[in-house]
Amino acid sequence: MAHRADERGIALPLTLFIVILLTVMLASLFARVGIEREMAVGASDAVTALAVAQAGLQRYFGSQTARPRDGDSVRINVTGGYADVVAHVVQHPADTMSDQLYIVRSTGYVIVPALGAVPRARRTVAQFANWQTGSIDAVAAWTAANRTERRSGGTVDIRGQDASGREPAVYGLRTRNGSNVSPTTGISGSPSGYYEDGSGSAVASLADIDWQRVTDGHFVPDYYSYRAWDVTYPSMLVRGNLDLRDFVTGGWGLLIVTGDLTIRSTYFIWYGIILVGGKIDFDATTTWVYGNVKSGLNEQLGGAAPPRGYFAGTGRKLTLYYDSYYVQRALASLTGFAPIPNGWVDNWATY
Repeated sequence: MAHRADERGIALPLTLFIVILLTVMLASLFARVGIEREMAVGASDAVTALAVAQAGLQRYFGSQTARPRDGDSVRINVTGGYADVVAHVVQHPADTMSDQLYIVRSTGYVIVPALGAVPRARRTVAQFANWQTGSIDAVAAWTAANRTERRSGGTVDIRGQDASGREPAVYGLRTRNGSNVSPTTGISGSPSGYYEDGSGSAVASLADIDWQRVTDGHFVPDYYSYRAWDVTYPSMLVRGNLDLRDFVTGGWGLLIVTGDLTIRSTYFIWYGIILVGGKIDFDATTTWVYGNVKSGLNEQLGGAAPPRGYFAGTGRKLTLYYDSYYVQRALASLTGFAPIPNGWVDNWATY
């Protein structure tokens, strides 16, 4: 009997020890699972915070229609939380119309509504960006730095008076010397309808277009091809020549052609701006342009002079009106923040 009592005395503490050991092991296992779960949630929240910060930054860039003041601060609600965005001016140019350099910082906060209003994570990103303003100096309805020729037998109506009635009148056609625009009937404007203004380079400089930057890759358009009838007023950059032959073609926006533009369509209608490095041959049966036209801009690059272009001709009708409304619409997409390549950082808070 004493021997069995001793065995029971030993078995009970051993059983308790095993139970306690298992309990500790289970508690440790649950604690480890909890820690790993919290680490996974924390990592997920960190990724979400980065996405929230970036979303707020992009939404801020897309919402600005006027140049923001230094220190402009906005809270933007996005999916998963909110972002506090602050814009600071880094560089003030001497020319108030020139690009202004900003650093725009966005701090994203992750919010889980079921867990309250306290952010579960945050992350800060920043982007260097230029504020650019789309503008153009409309010295004439059509500014031709290349020689132009009016052929006989056609109908011409070129007007420098603003069709929208919002801006002062300009020349109808302002071109370089050596052009052959006779007669000048049908060309009106202020102070005159037609004016020859010296060499091609002189006229190209009047156009107030930095053609070198446009052609060397600094300008990033919406499309690198001609797009007819796109109602969004896109910017299009065609490298080389563009020859339009469709029965009816045209559209809205900013059309840039680095070479020559030849229009042989039956009907051509354009609302906006046309910039051409070489010549323009208005050879469509009927042409309507409302906005502003500049050609011969390759004069700014040196080298051989752009070729002579022509308009009118037997059975041809050219209607070209300066219209500040369509000029503004064509440039609207060029006004705003332009992020600087390789200017994004995701550790701004550590600086």
